[in-house]
Amino acid sequence: MHPDPSSGPACFSRREPLAAYLEQLDYVSSSVLRRFARTGVAPAAPSPVPPVPKEATLGDALHALLLEPERFEDEFLSADGSAPRASCLPEDEVMNRTWLSDATCKALRGMRDAVLRHPLLPLGRWFDSGEKELSIYWTDDGGGRWKGRPDCFCEDVILELKTTADARASRFAKSRQRFGYDLQAAHYVDAVRRLAGGYPRFLYVAVESTRPHTVWVHELPAEEIERLRGELDDIKRRFRAGTAAICSP
Repeated sequence: MHPDPSSGPACFSRREPLAAYLEQLDYVSSSVLRRFARTGVAPAAPSPVPPVPKEATLGDALHALLLEPERFEDEFLSADGSAPRASCLPEDEVMNRTWLSDATCKALRGMRDAVLRHPLLPLGRWFDSGEKELSIYWTDDGGGRWKGRPDCFCEDVILELKTTADARASRFAKSRQRFGYDLQAAHYVDAVRRLAGGYPRFLYVAVESTRPHTVWVHELPAEEIERLRGELDDIKRRFRAGTAAICSP
């Protein structure tokens, strides 16, 4: 790990809050690239991605509970005791936290437990031992500067946690296409390869938000990842050309 990006390493990682990652505008994220792929318009200037709103989504709360329990304790508040009770906190901190209903907390615990107790894959072990929410920054051979923040990765597998209304492969595929998840997957594979080497598998861990919180794991085939990496390389090339044109006098 290289703590100082100004020293010029081709790839480095950093343990940092999400807000710090979003504010690092010298490197381009997959969300910016996916937006460019949809619109074909390169941004005139980098702008920070807005933080998660106070009315946090169920997906963000699950990410915090499963991947960053310390953040869950620091940012959320529930009346059922799964995050600090209001009576334990000063009033100004109470007002600054994201409030969760009892029903939401029950759903969150059910989703977390369903993921960790998956009967066919060692998801619990992977999530326990893997690198979670680690910011990765890298510079490619053409001078492009990119960044990624995979949910969790181990030596040979990348896990991307997704909350969904329907985890079945045919339904989840529509969400993947709609939101450009597969391009993000290729971006994360590139990040982890550069940081750790090897050829990691990429697994979507889709968990349904309603009981019984069915979990379905979708793996991107290696040949599909390679195809997507080629597509992503082309998007990056066009993105760099577009931003260069905007910045030229």
